[in-house]
Amino acid sequence: MPDTKQTFDSISRNYDLVNKIISFGLHKRWKSNFIKLSHFTGSVIDIATGTGDIAIEIKRKFPNTKIVGYDPSKNMLNIAKTKDSSKDIDFIEGFCEDMPFDNSSFNFATITFGIRNTKSINKSLKEIHRILKGNGTLMIMEFSKSQNFIIKNLYNVYLNYIIPFVGRIFSKYPEYKYLATSIESFYTKNEMNEILRNNGFKVIKNVEYNFGLVTVYIAAKV
Repeated sequence: MPDTKQTFDSISRNYDLVNKIISFGLHKRWKSNFIKLSHFTGSVIDIATGTGDIAIEIKRKFPNTKIVGYDPSKNMLNIAKTKDSSKDIDFIEGFCEDMPFDNSSFNFATITFGIRNTKSINKSLKEIHRILKGNGTLMIMEFSKSQNFIIKNLYNVYLNYIIPFVGRIFSKYPEYKYLATSIESFYTKNEMNEILRNNGFKVIKNVEYNFGLVTVYIAAKV
C-alpha cells in the first residue's frame, strides 16, 4: 500500500475537480443525502475530511455542533480551511489509527470515502470506538463491491480504465490508479457490516446508492 498521506498531498490541488469528473457530478448529491440521514448534535468528528465538504456542510446545517475535521494530508486540510466560511471548524492533521482525543469525546463520527484508505481498518474502527461517547453514532459512506454480474463488469471497466485515464490527464496516473485499485479491492456491504460488528458497533442501517456501488453504514457504539 502506498503512502496515502503523500498520495493525497499530491492530488490535493485538483481533488475536488477530479472528484466531480469521475463521479459524473454525483458525489455532491451522495454527500448531501448522507448528511440528511442524521440529526447531528454535540461534538462531531469528520475523519478523512479531505477538503472538508462534509464537515463544512454539517456545520452549515447544524450550526450549534462542535466540528473537528481530521485528515493525514496537510495539503488537503489547507484547502478545507480556505473553504470554511464559518472559520469555526477545527482542522487537525493526523492518522485515524492514533487520534489525539480523549476517550468518549464525540457524539458522532463520520467518514466518507476514506475508511478504505486507512492503514488498518480494524485499528481505525477500534480508535473511533474509543473516542465516541456511549451509544455514539458512526456514519460511513464508502464504495462497495456489487454481486450483480453486469454491474460488476461495467464497474471494473470504469475503475480500470476511466479513473486512471482521468488521472493521466492531470499527470497523476499512479495516484488515481491506486485509488481505483483500492475501490476494486474493498469489501461487500455484508463483509463491511461484519467488520463493524467485530469492532464493537451495532449496525443500525444501510443505505445504498448507484445499484449498491456506494453504501452508507450507520452504526452505534455498544
